[in-house]
Amino acid sequence: MNETTDSELISFAGHRFRIHTDDAFRAMQGIHLRNFAPEADLAPSCGHLTPVRVHHDEDLFREQMTRLSAVRSLTVVPFRGEPYRFSQMGKVSWWRPDPDSRLPQDHLYAQDAARRPHVVLHPGTEHGERYAMRVIREIVLRCAEDRGWTTFHAAAAAIDGRGVLIAGPSGAGKTTVLTALAAHRQADVVASDRAVLTEGASRVVGVPISVRIAGGTLSALGPRRGLPPPRQPRADFGDAHKAACTPRDFAHAFTARVRESAPIRLVVLPQLSDDSRELSMAFCGPAVARTALAAVCCTPHDEDWLHPWFADRTRIPDELARQADGCVEDLLAKVPVMTVTVGVRTARLLERIAHVVAGGLT
Repeated sequence: MNETTDSELISFAGHRFRIHTDDAFRAMQGIHLRNFAPEADLAPSCGHLTPVRVHHDEDLFREQMTRLSAVRSLTVVPFRGEPYRFSQMGKVSWWRPDPDSRLPQDHLYAQDAARRPHVVLHPGTEHGERYAMRVIREIVLRCAEDRGWTTFHAAAAAIDGRGVLIAGPSGAGKTTVLTALAAHRQADVVASDRAVLTEGASRVVGVPISVRIAGGTLSALGPRRGLPPPRQPRADFGDAHKAACTPRDFAHAFTARVRESAPIRLVVLPQLSDDSRELSMAFCGPAVARTALAAVCCTPHDEDWLHPWFADRTRIPDELARQADGCVEDLLAKVPVMTVTVGVRTARLLERIAHVVAGGLT
C-alpha cells in the first residue's frame, strides 16, 4: 500500500491528521472532511500528527478481499452493532465487514507495520468519503483520554461564546435542544453526540460526528437550506429513524458556525416526552446532577465505541474511571446543572426551549 505525496492536513479536537487520497477521490474526500472541520475556537493542540491513507482502487480492494477470505479471522465488534472479521497478514492488521452482517461488503480497514491506518474502498462504495471519519473519531477519542480529558454522551453549543453541555442518553432530546439553540439563539455548534471536557472541566470540545435529526424536529423547523427535508407524512419527535447531516451544513442552516471548543458555563439535562406536557426547568442538587452525569460519561466505557480499534489505549480503565469521577466533581463545582422537561407536542417548542436555556446562562 504505497503512499501518495498529495494530501490534506486537517485538525480535529487538537489532533492533526494528514489525509492521503487517490487522485480520483481527493476532491470528494476533501469536501467531506471540511464539512466536519471547525471554523472557530480550535482546541489546544496535542502536538501529534497521524497520517491516514484512503485507497479508492478496485484492483487493490479485490486483491485484498481474496487474500483475506483465505486466512484465519476472528469476529470482533469494535463499534456497537457492527461486526468485523479481524485478520493478521504479516505485520498488517485487517478488518473486513463480517459477511453474515448487514454491513456493506465494499470497504476494508487496515493498520500497517508502522501502525498507520488505511481505508481501502471499492470505487462503487456508496458514501465512501465517510469511512475516513470513523478512523479520525477513534483516534480523537483515544487522544482525549491520553490528555486527561473526559468524554460524555452529549451535544454542545456556544451562545455568545459560552458553552452549554447538553447531556443525556439516546432519545433524551439532545439534538432537539441543540437545534432550538441554533435556530433561536444562533448558537454555534460544538458537538452533536459526543462532547469532551478538558482537564479540570474548563472547556467543552466537540468530537466530529454527524448531526442526526428526527423528522419531528425537522418538521418543526420547516424547510431550511442545507438540512434534509422532513419525512412525509410528518414524523414524530423521538422517531428512531433520523436524518443525518454534517456539522457545517447544520450550523450554516442557521447562519451559525462550527465551533470546536468553548468555556463551559451550563449543563442541560433534557427530559423530553412524547406528549404535550408543559415546559418546566429546575436546577439540580449535587447528588442528582452527579448521578445523571455519571450515567452518560463515556470514559472509560462507551456504549458505542466498545473496544479500541485504530489507536491503542495507553491508560488502564481504573485510572480513566478515576479521571472521569474527578471531571464530574470539577464540573459540579464550576457550573449549574439544569433539567428541562417538556412534551414535544407543546406549541412553540423550540423557541421556548431556547428561551429557558439561554436564561440559565444569565
